[in-house]
Amino acid sequence: LSYEEGASVIKSEKGMKVNFIYITPKPQVTAQRYKEEAEKLLANLKLPDGYYYEWAGQSQYLQSAMEKLRIIIPLTLVILFVLIYLAFGNLLYTSMIFFTLPLALAGGVYYLAWLHLNFSIAVVVGFIALLGVAAETSIVMVVYLDEALKNRKPHEDFREVVINGAALRLRPKLMTVFAILGGLVPILYIKGVGSEVMQAIAIPMIGGMVSSAVLTLLVIPALFYILRKPEETPQKAEQ
Repeated sequence: LSYEEGASVIKSEKGMKVNFIYITPKPQVTAQRYKEEAEKLLANLKLPDGYYYEWAGQSQYLQSAMEKLRIIIPLTLVILFVLIYLAFGNLLYTSMIFFTLPLALAGGVYYLAWLHLNFSIAVVVGFIALLGVAAETSIVMVVYLDEALKNRKPHEDFREVVINGAALRLRPKLMTVFAILGGLVPILYIKGVGSEVMQAIAIPMIGGMVSSAVLTLLVIPALFYILRKPEETPQKAEQ
């Protein structure tokens, strides 16, 4: 009789014996990046006949989800563009809002980098939700500006009209920002099952709400002034 070290449990999968190696990458390394680097190192590995290896777990789920997101994200953007257009029926306003939405995402990207959070599917979900909120608040701002322009008094300066219209949107926008932040910030401090996923969704929205406020209160009115100002010049000349 003799003692010999071996597997504590003999596992099988697909009718073959299998062994699992559990890997936890460093916080700054994503599962996808780890897999790509490991594949380079294992490229010249020669295994005996009947042996092979494959990746499972988070890297496999991430790859499957990214393939679906390649369809979902463009479809989401198209639907968002159509909904904005249906809100106004004006291609100028629609383009102005749609093509400034990346500015709203800038805050979320910066906050992710500041917290050293890896890119994941939950983060993508947070950015998609942020796009919806940013588009909604931008639409309301343009509605206020357009309404102020329609109610413009004779000989009233166009610049003052835009400023006054934007000022009416200041309080509702700040209320929206603080209400969302009040609901999302506590998520950063919770611990427990599923907290990592909720935090990954909340972080892009928290950072994005700050840049979204800048977009709505400053960028949109400035673009509205630049794009609609040429239409006012001939009218002033006639007066």
